[in-house]
Amino acid sequence: MYLAIKEMLQNKLRYSLILTTIFLITFMVFFMTSLALGLVRNNRAAIDNWQASGVVLSDYANDNLTASFIPEKDYQDKVSDDAAPLGYMFAVTNLVDSSEKVNVSVFGQKWDSFISPELVQGNYPEKDDEVVVDHSLENYGIKLGDAIQLNGSDTSYKIVGLTIGNKFFTEPVVFTSLTTYWTLQGTINSNRSISSLVLKNDMDVSGDNLKQITIQGMISKIPGYTPQVNVFLGMILAMMIITGLIVGIFIYIITIQKLGLYGIMRAQGIQIKTIVWSLFCQIFLLAGMGIGLALLAIGGVILVLPGTFFFYTSWLAYSALSIVICLMALFGGVISLPRLLKVDPITAIAE
Repeated sequence: MYLAIKEMLQNKLRYSLILTTIFLITFMVFFMTSLALGLVRNNRAAIDNWQASGVVLSDYANDNLTASFIPEKDYQDKVSDDAAPLGYMFAVTNLVDSSEKVNVSVFGQKWDSFISPELVQGNYPEKDDEVVVDHSLENYGIKLGDAIQLNGSDTSYKIVGLTIGNKFFTEPVVFTSLTTYWTLQGTINSNRSISSLVLKNDMDVSGDNLKQITIQGMISKIPGYTPQVNVFLGMILAMMIITGLIVGIFIYIITIQKLGLYGIMRAQGIQIKTIVWSLFCQIFLLAGMGIGLALLAIGGVILVLPGTFFFYTSWLAYSALSIVICLMALFGGVISLPRLLKVDPITAIAE
């Protein structure tokens, strides 16, 4: 370790370049991971909060909640404490007397069902013209006690409750009663359809024109969800591999430049294992410092990013990625080992 630190201090510029490279790539890995986690959570957070075991959709919907449509005759006799009806629709909301519109997802349900959101402020609605909304709408100036419109409705809806972490399809969720949902759908006086039956306690529901699937199966069918996740995973994996290759190339070049020095060290009786240990200590220190700087940079980014940005910090994910990046960097150092192990003191000194 002493040899590693001493050499790094004597060649500050050379090792600073390696450190900067590791820092930039690691920061990019952390940043992309946070974007991926933010996008994933914003697509599915409201569904995860159900803590459900399964969901029933219409059989033609291709496991897609947004395309599911279950007529009243197909679900009416299947509603129970373990099978909660849910109506979904995409909508646009705005404050009354305001022209600024915000895209939202509307979830219509019974307020006494297990899929009702957990409140952090306010209370559950007691009237059909009252709603609960995700707190992220505060980023758009919509807060508790405000009156909003949905899809340009003549009726205004008062926000009486706030919940946290309820987004679907990347949009904040507005929770309404089923009556309000049917009113917005224009079916209050006709066929009162729903989008799904949400199940718990591993309940099984069967029926004509219905299909029961797992929650994860439904999430994977959210439009764009799986391709987005795959793209981010591919980018993160590529950057970690690049980190290992870049560190390996830098260390290999430095090793070649120091063959004469290594020859002198070998001639002085220093064992090859000591030289190898010094090499990997350098890599570990450089990787550790690069990761530490990247974590500090992420902390700074968190302070300046707007609340509407798809960014989620997970220190557990950062810790796992840090270990992988360190291992990739150390693996990159293995590229230099064959040349280092073949160092001949006389030949190296002569070069």
